[in-house]
Amino acid sequence: MSGAGGEGRALATLLLAASVLSATLLSPSGSPTPDLGKKRRIELKMDQVLLLIHNELPGTNFTVYWNFDRCYHCLLQVLVDISQSRKPGEPSVEAMAVSTQHGSILQLNDTTEEKQVCRLEYKSGEFGNYSLLVKHTHDGVNGIACDLVVNEKPVDSNLPVSIAFLVGLVLIIVVSFLRFLLREIY
Repeated sequence: MSGAGGEGRALATLLLAASVLSATLLSPSGSPTPDLGKKRRIELKMDQVLLLIHNELPGTNFTVYWNFDRCYHCLLQVLVDISQSRKPGEPSVEAMAVSTQHGSILQLNDTTEEKQVCRLEYKSGEFGNYSLLVKHTHDGVNGIACDLVVNEKPVDSNLPVSIAFLVGLVLIIVVSFLRFLLREIY
């Protein structure tokens, strides 16, 4: 009977090792944010994504509001104020961490005219890197376009658990098969 306890501990150790190995291989590497000049760096925590907002409109300041998409009748919260670029021809860029536990609503309002410029609903993945580009449309109309671009694909946070489950399942099958063979031989 003491052999069964040892097998259980060995199986648990192998599952833990497989989970840690797969989590290590899948963790994001490199710098936490791209080069944003002398701005602060943002370290992403679990269930967060990096959002870079590029204001390419000269002479326009924005306030970005944010909330979860499942929050019914909730007021949007101020995420960040984005001013116009100080250097002509270069967009102003603001970086922030946003939660990925639920889908998000982003709303940009023009600060001077106090009107909504655009509203986006999106679902992002953990440790992803996204850019929201605010620029003029090129269709002849004096409109503003907001495009959400994926800079770096998010990590599949369920993959380490799936790999550990599959390794455990394979080990259980192998041990059961070996027990069956040993029982038939002896």
